[in-house]
Formats: sequence, structure tokens, C-alpha cells
Amino acid sequence: MHPAELAYYAKKAFALFPGGAEAASAPAFAAHYERRRRSRSSARAMLDRGIALGFAAWLPSRTFAVARKYGMDAQWERQALAIARERFVDPNDIALFRIERPEELDHYIRRFEDAGFNKIINSQGWSRACVLVDKAAFYRRCAAHGLPHPAVHAVYDRGLRDFRPARGHPLIAKPTHGEGGRGVALLPHAVSDITDQAAFAQAIAPYVDDRQVWVIQRALGNHAALADYAMDALATARLTTMRNETGEPELVSTVLRVPSLRGPVIDNMKAGGLIMPVDFETGRAGTACKGYGGGDYECHPVSGAAFGDLQLPDWEKAVALACRAHAAAFPEYTLIGWDIAFTPDGPMVVEGNAKPGVLMPQRSGRKGLAGQRYGELLAFNLERAETGRAGALAA
Repeated sequence: MHPAELAYYAKKAFALFPGGAEAASAPAFAAHYERRRRSRSSARAMLDRGIALGFAAWLPSRTFAVARKYGMDAQWERQALAIARERFVDPNDIALFRIERPEELDHYIRRFEDAGFNKIINSQGWSRACVLVDKAAFYRRCAAHGLPHPAVHAVYDRGLRDFRPARGHPLIAKPTHGEGGRGVALLPHAVSDITDQAAFAQAIAPYVDDRQVWVIQRALGNHAALADYAMDALATARLTTMRNETGEPELVSTVLRVPSLRGPVIDNMKAGGLIMPVDFETGRAGTACKGYGGGDYECHPVSGAAFGDLQLPDWEKAVALACRAHAAAFPEYTLIGWDIAFTPDGPMVVEGNAKPGVLMPQRSGRKGLAGQRYGELLAFNLERAETGRAGALAA
């Protein structure tokens, strides 16, 4: 496992109880925390109280560091510290979600909570066997169910296999277990013309290694509607679907990502990209911002194109694709974040994420998910998973 990936899992391995004796969370999850409080052992209750004391002791230094990181003044620091103490929340969330009053947190999912919730409703997503984690397996399943996705022209696993000549189509190399665009490389165009497998393996050698498995896939292009926004990257929208009360996947959050400058071939926040909400019904984009601090953008900083003028093409087809992919090809998951590309040939599934996170939709949308349909369905699925587990244990 890559060190960054190992750190990611380690950071999320322990689900914090947001408070000592009583939970400090959004009202939507009160029943969940009450079930959790009643079922925890005395040792776990003592541990939670100890963690709460440690959390309180950590808050002043954490708030100071966050204030320095984002250039906040002393007044913000005092206010954020007071809110953090009252509501058991990381000051970094207060900054990123632009929280000004404690009661606003009644509508938000804290980021450390999200991991704990996800483990309960999406336990398979935390396994190395998760098909959404392994991009090679993910694309095989997409192909088996007829889902439009980037064509895979080879897999490198200490040697080349499943080679299919690209015949001039541009290619990218992508680690099968990578996250955040780490390791993704656009291959030289000359590689796309190679039809001999041995020569192809030699040509891609500088872009892959034996420490992990790689997919060599077709590089997609953006629809013309995104020309003034996508720069040199493939722009994708994160459409998150969750199973509803009838078991059907339902769209619960939408975010569009585009790069903020020329050069990067990936669109994500860690590369300095911009994020913005997308209207569920119309597919029209809203005001953009960066994922980690900074102000808002009404226009793209390079092209000057207004984000309010951006209507995502084939929006209804994209939503239908995400729901169909969830229902037909990946039914074992409760929650999936789909990265959808808008290409000249229509929407395509680029990736599926079992841990889609809450930072992007809550920051870009400027409102919390707990107070929306997302929170309602999350509470429903938590209850279903927890009461089902309790019933199984009783039996």
C-alpha cells in the first residue's frame, strides 16, 4: 500500500464519538448516537470521555494553526475556538464550511463523522477487495454492464497484459489503487501509435513501476461546452448516489471540478482545482471556490468565462448513468460518488468512490448535507444497518 494511502486509512480507522457523555452533532443523527451511546461498553465510554478531554486541550493550538493557514484574524480565532468547544468540531471545518454561528452546524456533517458513518453503511468500501478501489476491476465490471467508460488498452502488473493497440487515441497511465490524481500521467502521443506489445511495454516503462498495478486507458476529451472552463484537464462532476427507502439509488449531492490554471491534467482540489455546486434539476453550475480556503470565483481565473453561464451538457443522461451504474453494476454499495466526464460522445463513468466525502459538496454548496435529503437518507441507512446488526446479534 502506498504510504499516502496507508496514512489515509489510518487517519480514518477510529470513529470518534463527538463529545464525552453526550453527542454534539446534527439533529438528523441524534438517534444514531443514542444507539451508539447505549451500546458502548463502559471501557469505550471512558475512552470517549478521555478523547473529549484531549480534544478540548488540542483546540487552542489547532485553532491558532488554522487561523494562520487561512489568514484569519484574531476575532475569527476567538469565535472559532468558542464554536469548536461548544460543538465538538475541528476548527478546520469551521473555516472551510464558513461557519459563523454554532447553530449552523446543526445542518453539517463533520468530516471526522463521515468516516464513521461510511463504515457502517458502506463497510465493503473499507476493504482492499473493494471493486471501487481497484480501477482495473472497476472498469471490467463497467464493461460487463455496458456502462460507458474510458477504454482500457492495457494493464501493467510487473509486465504488460490485456494489450489492445490504441491506434492513435491519446492514452493516460493511472495506478489502479491511487487517489487524488496521484501518479496519473498523460503518455506521449507516439505511444498511442505502437501496435507491438513489447515495444509498447518499453515505451510506457518511464511512467509505471512494479510497486503497484497500472491501467493504461484512453484519455477522454471534454465536451465543447466546457472548453472555457476545463483548461488542459478532463473536468468531472462528482454525482453521489445513495440508496433510498425503496432501495433505489437516488442523487443526493453534485459538485463540478475544474482546474484553476493551465498545465495540470487532473481537476481535483489537491491540484488547486475549483469546485462548484450543480443544480440537481437543470445541471447549471454555481459560484466556484477552491477546496481548501480562499474566496469565491464568479468567473474562471484564466479564461474569464462566467460559471453562471455553464450548463453541463447531457445532464439528465449523466444523472441517469450514475443511478443505473449504482443499481445494475454495483448494487452491494449503499453510497457511491461517481466521477462523470462530459465528453463529445456523451457522459462517461471515470471512477466510482465508496468514500465520496462531504467536504466538496458542503463547501461548494455553502450549506450542510445533514439538513438535506443526503442527511435524511444517511440517517435512514444508519438505522437500517444498525438495527439489522443488532437483530442479527440477538438471533
